[in-house]
Amino acid sequence: MTTAPSGFQHAASYLNIHLTHAGPGVHPHPLGPFVTLSRESGLGGTAFAGMLAPRLPPGNDHPWSVYSSNLIDEMLCTNRLPAHLARFLPEDRVSEFNATIGEVVGLHPNLWMLVSKTNEMIRRIARGGHAILLGRGANFATADLPGGVHVRLVAREAYRDACAARCRGVELSEASAWNAHRDAARRRYVKANFSANIADPTAYDYVINIERVPLEAAIEIIVDAVARISLPVATIAARG
Repeated sequence: MTTAPSGFQHAASYLNIHLTHAGPGVHPHPLGPFVTLSRESGLGGTAFAGMLAPRLPPGNDHPWSVYSSNLIDEMLCTNRLPAHLARFLPEDRVSEFNATIGEVVGLHPNLWMLVSKTNEMIRRIARGGHAILLGRGANFATADLPGGVHVRLVAREAYRDACAARCRGVELSEASAWNAHRDAARRRYVKANFSANIADPTAYDYVINIERVPLEAAIEIIVDAVARISLPVATIAARG
């Protein structure tokens, strides 16, 4: 989990109250803004999201929460599926062969179904608002929902390799191979599940080069974008 347990439990309770009941309590539109965060490997996306969350304008007693690996945990819990299925859902393409064989021998339910349920969970969380959704092609899964700020973090390969080597305490060559593997996996995941190119700049509101843009400035760009979504149109116009 990428947020404190209390924050995650608060967010889960909030979603259950506001998004699962039929009748007048249903909210077909987002209750607040949300952020999707895509990143090239080696840029510390989880740490960046953790720094961003407390800087964003809070909702009514609903703090911002970061969803990364805990997305899968929440999806499995919501659908009453065993936690061990998480290992079948890496952020990579699930081959049809492995999915089919797994079903035949009873290893797991249809993996395409699990990916679909993950996308449904992403959309559900986004509609709840005040969430940072990290990876999993979240910007593609929520592209038609209003209220989102879609961001991708990039940098030169050499810079990212140096960052990964320093953070993981490994040789540069090992860090480079690690980054290449993760980037390839993420490209395959988005290609297989959304028929899209993860690096397509038109899929994002902001593509930020972390090597050239100071961290504080990058965070301020996103904070300002979220604040503008949260403001009435007349206020935005007045600000120019």
